[in-house]
Amino acid sequence: MNTSTSSDTAAQAARDEELRGACAKAFTHYGNGHPRRGEKLLLKHLARHPQHRLLHYAYARLAHRRALEQRQPDIHTKQFDECRERVKAAGIACSFSLLPYLLGTQAFYDFPKHSDQALDADLDAVRKFAAAIAGKPLYAADIQYARAIATFDEEMFTLALFPDVRGCADSAAYGFEALACLAKAPAMITDLHRRAVRLDMLTPGQSPLASFVNMRDAEHAAEATRRLQRVEARARQEEGDRAREEEGDRAREAEGDLALVQRVMAVRQVMAGDDTAHDLQEAAAGWRESADQGDASPQFLVGVLYARGGGGVKKNLRLGKRYLELSAAAGSEDAVALLKELRKCVACGELDVHHMICSLCRNVRYCDEGCQRRHWNDPTDPHRLSCIPRRESTAVGAGSGNPRAAERDAGGGGGSGDDGCGEDECGEASG
Repeated sequence: MNTSTSSDTAAQAARDEELRGACAKAFTHYGNGHPRRGEKLLLKHLARHPQHRLLHYAYARLAHRRALEQRQPDIHTKQFDECRERVKAAGIACSFSLLPYLLGTQAFYDFPKHSDQALDADLDAVRKFAAAIAGKPLYAADIQYARAIATFDEEMFTLALFPDVRGCADSAAYGFEALACLAKAPAMITDLHRRAVRLDMLTPGQSPLASFVNMRDAEHAAEATRRLQRVEARARQEEGDRAREEEGDRAREAEGDLALVQRVMAVRQVMAGDDTAHDLQEAAAGWRESADQGDASPQFLVGVLYARGGGGVKKNLRLGKRYLELSAAAGSEDAVALLKELRKCVACGELDVHHMICSLCRNVRYCDEGCQRRHWNDPTDPHRLSCIPRRESTAVGAGSGNPRAAERDAGGGGGSGDDGCGEDECGEASG
């Protein structure tokens, strides 16, 4: 959108707001018992803006409201004639709007029919309204002006042949409802006329105009009640939908939190040596992806899983140490403590000495060959039962032609230069 178009749009919005204020002031004059003062104000603005739909609606609607309040037959007819003339002028000036057609149709509904011929004439006029807009595009701006009208003419919500703008989400919905009102108008007008005729027959002493007005006003009140109930029902439904959506969000969040807590607890159990109750392979894959992107918390969890092994995750000391070092660099005290623990001899527990790593599994450290040999045949937890070669070639059993594997199975476990942790082959500094 260029600067010129933006400025034109802003100017139009400012003008609409100014004229909405003028219409509101005119309706205030009407409510205070000065209808002519309000109409004079509207005529002043109509002279400057002869095609503005808000001004035409307000000018015709004031005549409509005055007609609805009349109880004397001659003045009642005169006021409705004036209303229809104003609606006709609005339709000519604002042929691009549905509002004049809707107000004109409402005026035909509200005016009593003294004969079936008069009824037929009004129905023909309503059908002409419907034909005048048939095939035309929906009037995109009408919903915005209808919302503006609702700010100064709250009684429009009592009009059965005006769409309830509160229930229309957009201009398309408003246009659809407007066309529906025009389509149902003939049947509604006929029904009200027939019922008024029956009421006149049942109450012969009552004025025909009084009978019709009482019935019409009751219909207006009932329409206002029905619309208010629909608005309240929509509000309750929307509130219920929001509450269910929020509840669902909380449930999903709680479920995600619970799953994370369960996995973290499983990692803690792995740290404590219990690795039988949980399958953490899927979690490890997800955490590792986050850890590789620099997230410190998953770095620690991945480091624990690979350093300790368990939960379906194969132990990999070097990989675990790498993630723990990243986590320690990010300030994790738990990672620092675990790294210190991983640097001690698994046989004697001594820290910060020159360590050697098992050349088969590469997952345990020793001070020297003596600790390695003692741990290989430890009476409580012999390493020869848990040592899993890192490569398939070193996992071949006795008789395969691999002397190192045979020696390990025979119980050697390796001294310097053989299957265990010879310093010349697999010795590694603790750092």
